[in-house]
Formats: sequence, C-alpha cells, structure tokens
Amino acid sequence: MLIGVLHLLPKDHPDFLDHAVRNAKRLDEAGVDALIVENYYDMPFKPYADLPTAIAVAVAVREVVRAVSVPVGVNLLRNGCRKAAVIAKYAGGRFIRCNAYTDVVLSESGLLMPQAPYLKGVKVLADVHVKHGLSLYPPTLAEAVETASTRASPDAIIITGSKTGEPPDPVDLATARAYTDLPVLIGSGICFSTLGILKIADGAIVGTCLKEGKEIDVDKARRLVREARSLLSPRRRLSLG
Repeated sequence: MLIGVLHLLPKDHPDFLDHAVRNAKRLDEAGVDALIVENYYDMPFKPYADLPTAIAVAVAVREVVRAVSVPVGVNLLRNGCRKAAVIAKYAGGRFIRCNAYTDVVLSESGLLMPQAPYLKGVKVLADVHVKHGLSLYPPTLAEAVETASTRASPDAIIITGSKTGEPPDPVDLATARAYTDLPVLIGSGICFSTLGILKIADGAIVGTCLKEGKEIDVDKARRLVREARSLLSPRRRLSLG
C-alpha cells in the first residue's frame, strides 16, 4: 500500500483549490494506491484545527474526490481527527490519519490528547509515538502499539521518524510488527535512498519526496511508486476501498 500525500497550500492562497486538484491528479497518474489530503502549509498548527481550516480542507477533499480514481483520506493537522472524520464522511473521503489516537503527545502545538474514544464509523490510520512530538503515555513504543491495537480499533499503525523527512528506525518497525497484527505503515522519510526499509513494512505514506517545490513531480512520483512496489511484499494488507 502506497499512499501519496497532497500537501494543501494555505487556505487563503488564491491557487488553493486548483493546486489541490492538479496535484491530486498527478498522484493518481503516478499510480499511488490512495492519497491523503493534509493542510501541511497551514503552520503554525492549532491542536485540533479551527473551523475555517476544517471547512477549507473539506472543500478541497470534495474536489479531489471528484478528480481522482483512488481512495482519498484526510489528515487535519495537528490532531483534528474528529473534524477529519466528519470531512471524510460528508466529502467522500474513505479514511483519516490521526496523530494522537491513543497516545498523549507534547508538541509544538500544545498537548495533544487521544482521540480514539470519539472516532466511530471511519477507517483510521493511527500514529504511535508520532513525529514532531514527545509521547508522554504510553511511555514505550511497544506499549503504545499494543495499546492502540488492543484498546481501540484502528485499521493500521503508523511508525515515523522524529521529524518530517526522517525515516523510522528499522528496530521501531520490527517492534511495531511484533506487538500488533495490524498493518504497519511507514509514515515519514521514504525516498529513493531509504526504500530498503519497505521490506519490513506493509506500506508507506509518501509526501515530501514526490515534490519539486510545492508541486508533485509526476516522473519522480511514478519512478518511486515503481521502485517501491518491487520491494513491498505486505503480509498484512490494508483495504481502503
């Protein structure tokens, strides 16, 4: 499973919607299995996203869903999982990513609290010990993976490095796989030089590597999809259809 990330421009940018649709079509053309819409350029992020941001993302998701043939997801930064679930339901999205699903995370946006108790009826890709944050509870990665898997009901576990563009430690991937039966996805740092770690994962979410500036480079994206597929042999398959 390869999920391409569509990094939205700031919501007040005049090219906001055209950029979203244009780049979504490029990801689709490159052959990703799904794509996820993310308000990446709305920094600094509010912990749970404000209403104007949520509305802008909802409109973008609706237009992207209309433009592509693959499943579309929502990641409303920094941890607006409940709003993301509503957007997915009413704008045609199939899944969400939740940065603090069962973890308590100290971040640059403030304290992010677990959202699992409030999420029903939506497929969730759940981060554990998410990047750009200090996970306060559960204290270890193994405990965090086990807690998310057994005390909530995500559809996959996401493992990241410590920041955007940094791949996870292979030991962390192996730990995650040992403590869950769910698909384990790499959530950061996948590019041509790091593709080897796909051999110990069930898929990846890829964003920064596919871009030139703020635009998706179709040739680069197509090449990465092709090379990644030659390495991936997921034992636990994730269905987002």
